[in-house]
Amino acid sequence: MKVLKSILKIFGLIIISFLMVVVISFSLIAYQTSRQKIAYQEEIYKYSEKYNVDPLLVSSIIKVESDFDINAHSSQDAMGLMQLLENSAKHSAEILGEDYLPDKLKEVDYNLNLGVGYYNYLYKYYNNKDLALAAYNGGIGNVDKWIEDGIIDRYDPEISNIPIEETRQYVIKINANYDLMQVFYEDGLPTQEDLSNRKKLAIKNYKSFLKKIKTDLL
Repeated sequence: MKVLKSILKIFGLIIISFLMVVVISFSLIAYQTSRQKIAYQEEIYKYSEKYNVDPLLVSSIIKVESDFDINAHSSQDAMGLMQLLENSAKHSAEILGEDYLPDKLKEVDYNLNLGVGYYNYLYKYYNNKDLALAAYNGGIGNVDKWIEDGIIDRYDPEISNIPIEETRQYVIKINANYDLMQVFYEDGLPTQEDLSNRKKLAIKNYKSFLKKIKTDLL
């Protein structure tokens, strides 16, 4: 009888522990879902397809750059969704064969066209996502110098070796957000209708999270 009670007690503790893990993990995902701000899905798809860039990555860049605020304007005069600086915007317009129109930098389509196009240019230049992100934030000149000086390996870059703190954290934040989006939204960005019901979206995201765990374990 004592053995049976001990077994039942252990079994009960296992059940309670399992339920606590479920509650805590769901709470974390529900919180993450509640604070996600995603907008301009149609335009993101349009320019992601045009430049062959994952829309989830584009969304992650926008999240870190402007949190989807088209009117964002930094102290360094970076503007719009993808926070384009004047020099970067001019360079992007030049390589894309577009007219440089500074008055349109806060327009969704113009900003995304130049921003996604510029990221695509950087990715092709380095053939590496992290280096392209580092250059988008810190400039091509800096990244090229880090590679030349042996600080960063061009073919196998280590993010922690990026010497500028702001740029290092920028790449880390985008990758973290991108990893999350790949788990939650592997079937595509949530619509505004999805976002209007955060509870339902949180449940969907939790199912995606469990699916990811199952896939990784098998």
